Amino acid sequence: MEKLIFEKNYEVNSVNINMSKRLGLFGMLGFLQDAGMLHAEELGVGLEDMIRNNAFWVFTQQKLIMNRWPAWKDTVRIVTRPRAIDGLKAYRDYEIFIGDEKIGESVATFMVLNGETRKPVKPQIDTEIHKNLPESTVGFIPEKLIAPDDLKVENTIVVQNSDLDMNRHVNNTKYAQWVLNTIPIKYHHNHVVKEFNINFTAEARLGDEIDILVTIVEEDFTFYQGVRKSDNKKIFNASIVGEYLND
Repeated sequence: MEKLIFEKNYEVNSVNINMSKRLGLFGMLGFLQDAGMLHAEELGVGLEDMIRNNAFWVFTQQKLIMNRWPAWKDTVRIVTRPRAIDGLKAYRDYEIFIGDEKIGESVATFMVLNGETRKPVKPQIDTEIHKNLPESTVGFIPEKLIAPDDLKVENTIVVQNSDLDMNRHVNNTKYAQWVLNTIPIKYHHNHVVKEFNINFTAEARLGDEIDILVTIVEEDFTFYQGVRKSDNKKIFNASIVGEYLND
């Protein structure tokens, strides 16, 4: 079914490039999120459709692997499709292209919560669509991240108005931005992100103070955790595999 595959082009312009004149992690996650939301609307499971059914999607995990990053003025093509539902989990695959060259892949995991009970329920997808969902088009899934014991607080952020999306929740991409803002500027100058993983474990709210804890697991592999100061609640776990920038 053609409806199961969605494609959209995005321009890398002066608004979304980073200091290296490339699209960075925050910008790429925004492209992926936008393409996924637009496709969900086409499939009848978008925001307004879910509200009518007294339910809503929650983002639980994402993994992104990049072979190279788009440069200023490149056009990025995102190809996305849902994959077969596994119990209460729904997966969405993304392939990232410049021209015919695949430069990256990502998989995101979602759950549906009942609007009243806030408990997970099985995603309800049109029968015709459901039976045609592929098992996988990307050869990995986001893994559960286990925090090391030697994490140390390196930054503290306060959830602000600009962190909220149209659902009045912290936008999923903002967690990655908090991580990026914790990384020393020297590292940004000479490294790029090769792999990014994140698990969302609790909801952050407007006004929350969140400690960003960090440890270097091994060279170019760093682990991050967000913890709400008021109740010591773990908000997210994330990891970054970096690659030395030699150009």
